[in-house]
Amino acid sequence: MKAYDLIAIGTGSAMNIVDAMIHQDPQIKVAVIDKDEPGGICLTRGCIPSKMLLYPAELVRTIEKAREFGIDVDIKKISFEAVMERMRTLITKDINMIRQGLSRSSNIDYYPAVAEFVSPYTLKIGDETISSELIFLCTGSEPIIPPIKELEKVGYLTSDTVLKLNQLPQSIAIVGGGYIAAEYGHFFSAMGSKVTIIGRNPQFLKQEEPEVSTLAKRELEKHMTILTNHEVRDAEITSTGKKRLVAINRETGESTTTTADEILIATGRRPNTDVLHPEEGGIETDAKGWIVVNEYLETS
Repeated sequence: MKAYDLIAIGTGSAMNIVDAMIHQDPQIKVAVIDKDEPGGICLTRGCIPSKMLLYPAELVRTIEKAREFGIDVDIKKISFEAVMERMRTLITKDINMIRQGLSRSSNIDYYPAVAEFVSPYTLKIGDETISSELIFLCTGSEPIIPPIKELEKVGYLTSDTVLKLNQLPQSIAIVGGGYIAAEYGHFFSAMGSKVTIIGRNPQFLKQEEPEVSTLAKRELEKHMTILTNHEVRDAEITSTGKKRLVAINRETGESTTTTADEILIATGRRPNTDVLHPEEGGIETDAKGWIVVNEYLETS
């Protein structure tokens, strides 16, 4: 069994600490483990690629308002394929640079694999077992999939998989009323899709101040349909091959039907700590799977 000075699970925020510790102690030996592409969720399928898609969307909306400033200009064509390819090319470049850095570092043993606790301070990676008295758990999160009847059969996208699209859907229904739904609603509507956002909460962008929420909803509704206080219950495939969602107004009980080419689930994210089997390491989690920590972010 290999023993390390430090084990870091995850290659996102964990790497800031790893880099600092290597700088402080050039002799330190570190194991870095990540079952996904290196760089963390923010780089590989989160805030960075999504903002790279929002920029061309902002350009579209800015050009549409150009006449207000005395500039007469039209958009001849939007290449969805080119927009997506630009994003993926730049993200892949960064991922490859991080992978090379991890693989070439004399301080780091890089494990592109799944890790799970077998006992306190001890992890199993494939056929190998490693240990350390200091372990950073920076495992990230995964999309929450709501219990919508027949959703798995109908098929759907998440914020993790939507980045793989190569063809612009003519229409898309987005389930969720938070910032992920707002961002992708803005992006797809600017690219030319007919967008419907269906949120469960009475307030769109519920974590924002009511005034901000109202303004954002009013501006976005110039380009899409936004339903609040609606809970999606059922999904089905229509006779024409499209995807249909049935949502219930949580106040009136009335049902609303939305038909689209694609469904994007954006109902939040949850910790993916279960794959670690934290209970085997004596690590306490709450009812939702979040790791319980003290004021110093130490586990049990």
